[in-house]
Amino acid sequence: MAGNLMEMLKEGIVLGDGGMYLEANWRGYDVPGIIGSHPEALQQIHRDFYNSGSEVLQALTWFTSGAQLEEKYGWGGRVDEINRTGIRAAKEASDWEAPVGGCLVSTMTGSRLGDRVYNPEDPSSHARAQAEWEEQIAILVDAGADFLIPETFFRLDEMRLCVESCKKTGLPTMALVGIGSDTQTQDGASAAECARALVGDGADIVGTVCIGDPDQMLPTALEMREAVDVPIACQPKGFRQMTDTEDVGYAVHRHRNGVTPDDMGAFALKARAEGIDFVGCCCGAGPSHIRAMAEALGKPVRTG
Repeated sequence: MAGNLMEMLKEGIVLGDGGMYLEANWRGYDVPGIIGSHPEALQQIHRDFYNSGSEVLQALTWFTSGAQLEEKYGWGGRVDEINRTGIRAAKEASDWEAPVGGCLVSTMTGSRLGDRVYNPEDPSSHARAQAEWEEQIAILVDAGADFLIPETFFRLDEMRLCVESCKKTGLPTMALVGIGSDTQTQDGASAAECARALVGDGADIVGTVCIGDPDQMLPTALEMREAVDVPIACQPKGFRQMTDTEDVGYAVHRHRNGVTPDDMGAFALKARAEGIDFVGCCCGAGPSHIRAMAEALGKPVRTG
């Protein structure tokens, strides 16, 4: 039986997993195609993170709404299968011990999805976006997701709609904004404003994900910490932030500007000292980073 994330947070800082999306890419798989074509490989990636010390796993249900699957693969008719398989792969990786979060992302992602689903200039698109998420959410919940993660949204207005859809289920919701230090969302909200709005909408955990490295992300999480009284999450990239003149792609930056596992372990200790409740990683961070964080925090590692 998987643990209860909200109860785990009461006991101390919780360690999530790493950058599932790029980890799958670097092992030679497309995302989310890996779910439908190589679920055994997906399960192995989850297992590698779990064995390295992750206490919580996040299902790789990125871009798996009906419209997104249809857009990329013509798989609109496989939305039930793909989302159930995504949850099952994460569940089985820990022998059903670790809580699993079902991830949801913006419906503006993709070359045409902005016009077809959520469009900030079109109020009638709000219901279409929520219908996309709610179809996916119902499957994730029925498949056994223990909580829901709307993540890496760049607009607060769209993210609030997704949180509203998540909260209809009664499951805990961890809302992770795509915002870094000294930045705002595309619709002009600061980190503190995002945190207050999302908690007001019912989010149980709020935080930030993926936009920068640990040094850039922690101040943003601390701004949220000062704004609201709920658990705060911080999941930075595993490489130093790119500049406008260094846009050579994530794969190059992973090697050229990578955050070392020791640096990620130091981040975990600093985050705990600063009152952050949930730490994990995102793009560019693999099992070695999670192991370093687990060892720094004194959490069990399951690999020799």
